[in-house]
Amino acid sequence: MLLQADQDITSSAPDTLLKVYAYYRIVLSAILLVMYLTGIAFKILGSADPELFLGTTSAYTSLCLLTLIYFRLNSSGPSIQLLFFMLLTDMVAVTLMMHASGGLESGLGFLMLAIVAAGSILVAGRLALLLAATASIFVMTETLSTILLLGENKESIFPAGILGILLFITALVFQILTQRIRVAQTIATKKALESAQLQKLNESIVKRMHTGIIVVDHNDKIQLINGSAVQLLGGQQPGKPLGVNQTLRLIPPLFKQLERWRTYPWLRTPAFKANSASQELQANFTSLHQGTAKQTLIFLEDTRTLAQHAQQLKLSSLGRLTGSIAHEIRNPLGAISHASQLLSEQPYSEAQTKLLDMINRNCIRVNQIVDNVLQLSRQKTPEFQKLWLRQWLKKFRIEYLGYQQPMTIMEIDSNGPDTQIFFDPSHLTQILTNLADNGIRFSEQSTNQKWIKLSISTDPVSHLPFLDIYDKGPGVSKNDQEHIFEPFFTTSHEGSGLGLYLAQELCKVNYATLNYFSDTSENNHFRIGFSHTDRLLPRPQK
Repeated sequence: MLLQADQDITSSAPDTLLKVYAYYRIVLSAILLVMYLTGIAFKILGSADPELFLGTTSAYTSLCLLTLIYFRLNSSGPSIQLLFFMLLTDMVAVTLMMHASGGLESGLGFLMLAIVAAGSILVAGRLALLLAATASIFVMTETLSTILLLGENKESIFPAGILGILLFITALVFQILTQRIRVAQTIATKKALESAQLQKLNESIVKRMHTGIIVVDHNDKIQLINGSAVQLLGGQQPGKPLGVNQTLRLIPPLFKQLERWRTYPWLRTPAFKANSASQELQANFTSLHQGTAKQTLIFLEDTRTLAQHAQQLKLSSLGRLTGSIAHEIRNPLGAISHASQLLSEQPYSEAQTKLLDMINRNCIRVNQIVDNVLQLSRQKTPEFQKLWLRQWLKKFRIEYLGYQQPMTIMEIDSNGPDTQIFFDPSHLTQILTNLADNGIRFSEQSTNQKWIKLSISTDPVSHLPFLDIYDKGPGVSKNDQEHIFEPFFTTSHEGSGLGLYLAQELCKVNYATLNYFSDTSENNHFRIGFSHTDRLLPRPQK
């Protein structure tokens, strides 16, 4: 019953300490056996009963050897009952050897101190005191039996009593020390567990951060990189694995940024592209010193996030300015348009009629510019939705062609399954309407055919979806390609120069990109690059 009650409060013995005690037992028993067989200390060992000493030592040595073999084969460790039985066996063996050697005067009784000390460490609670009490009983019993059977001096009872007291003191002292060690070990284990959990939490946070994190050593080898950094840098490129222990030189643009920062750490690094398919990135560097190792922490941020916040501020301030200017322009513009309409009702010569037509056309153009400026200033916060792109484009084609003249062709080309994007539907409609109007107009001017093609694909490196818009026009000249997204830049006498600018600004608000590609004379197209639906950027506050 006592063993079962104490089993719940008894911690299992540490494997290392238990093995040490097992080796101690086999070494002690072997030494006593060898000393007896070689005649060393023959006046002490087995002096009272040689046969009892030899039998006890031989059996004890064999039992210790079997116990050691069991511990080596059994990795789970002994039960508390087996451990208590082993310590009880040690006490019995020592008591018999002490009795065979003439009692307490042989000095073998002090081996009980080692057994009680080991028992106080290997077991806990009342079992340790039970071991001390049992050892004391064995010592006192052996002393009394020696006095009664061998007729020894009764003065040996006092040393036996002192040894019993020492056994209890040993048990109590080692119990206190062991308890403190176990408390300290429990605290250390708890702290280690909390540290491991905190490390896992930090690793999880780093992996899920939208900001790319890279740690490189002084040899420019990557020591840590999270998934966002791999995604922002273009993913795992064939022949150029991007991961831990790889060199940062595999990404020349980022490596140049690092070298520039090391030379001029006070200068802000400019935005860069890891490759032609990636987005513009902003890199920030921080030195990390861990002992003699010098590491560099690199933060990578998608400039679209910064551009989106800047866009919100710009539109907020621009809205107030352009709104007032537009209203001021519309007042005299309405008067001019009304006056020209009144003049057109009177008979004029052909030259005067042309002048009135010129006034009307320019009034319409200025009014269109005012509408575009007001539209730019009134941009609301995007209402993001997850859209299946191919299905959405089919609906857009039906609605768009319903407002167009007959014989207008809009093809939709998609390779593979449908692609999901994250966008404001009204903004996407406005962007594609602008691009489609331009493409159809230039196709008709070049081939007399109103034709446009929408092609859905996925980037093989970044795995991000994009939409290409093709037409049969002559394309944009190389001199104009750098300016087509600037406000009020146009190559047409009828355009306001704000269409492409508005389209690109709407793309930025939706964390997308709008670029123009001109690989060959027959491969001129606009491309809308969408963000990843599984790595969404935070929605702006209204």
